[in-house]
Amino acid sequence: LRTSVLRELGGGRARIGVGEVCESVADFPRSYRQAQLALRLPAAAEWDDRATSFDDLGVYRLLAEIEDLREVERFVHRWIGSLLAYDEQRGGEMVRTLSHYLERGGSYESTAKALIVHRNTLKYRLQRIRKISGLDLSDPDTCFNLQLATRAWSTLRVLRTRES
Repeated sequence: LRTSVLRELGGGRARIGVGEVCESVADFPRSYRQAQLALRLPAAAEWDDRATSFDDLGVYRLLAEIEDLREVERFVHRWIGSLLAYDEQRGGEMVRTLSHYLERGGSYESTAKALIVHRNTLKYRLQRIRKISGLDLSDPDTCFNLQLATRAWSTLRVLRTRES
């Protein structure tokens, strides 16, 4: 579908969100909401343009389905709150940098390429992230929680814009 739309439009970019199959008319609102999330969450997470099914969202799907988001917000604050505050005060890119670094399994080369920065710039940012957060980026449990926190943060941003 995405390829056909792009061909019809003569190229460009397109992102498609797909909700779950509806068994009845009563399921349409749920499926529509899922399709919106499948459309917007990948954009917030800076995934490539593509068609995304709600079923393929992984942990984003779980986070988006949580009714009371206060505990998610507390988790995000616990793990990346200092970086969010730093970014807000200084217009920085620490959370975005950390997110890309973790999503790429700690690869300096692919992270620097994705962020369009020099490798030394990335190394400097990661040093700053370690200093600001006080966290050890070589610890697997810490990295897991940080990655979950950055994904939760992306999900919360999308859910908040939907509510506005």
